[in-house]
Amino acid sequence: MSNLNFNEIGSIIRVNLGYDITASTPELILQPELGETKEITTGVTIPGVTVVTDIETFTAGEYIEYLTIDGDLDYTGRWRKKAKLTFSSNDIQQNDFEKFRVLP
Repeated sequence: MSNLNFNEIGSIIRVNLGYDITASTPELILQPELGETKEITTGVTIPGVTVVTDIETFTAGEYIEYLTIDGDLDYTGRWRKKAKLTFSSNDIQQNDFEKFRVLP
């Protein structure tokens, strides 16, 4: 993932899981180096199309996607992101954090 800009609106944030997650309810966790962790459920989707970037392939049904809104990227510096997937009340899965930067 490339760097994002401070308070950028409409940027796509994807988290690749690499296995079928279509039966889950997705949540995106964004964690700035300083400040409050954001646990986002509204607007987080599991797209049904494969996306190929120059760095990674996101296979349909195996990644989450979110478009940033005002206030999401409210800290300049290092951030971490990960997916939290709820398959049932006793089956909640999370991947490892991935790092990215928010530029001024």
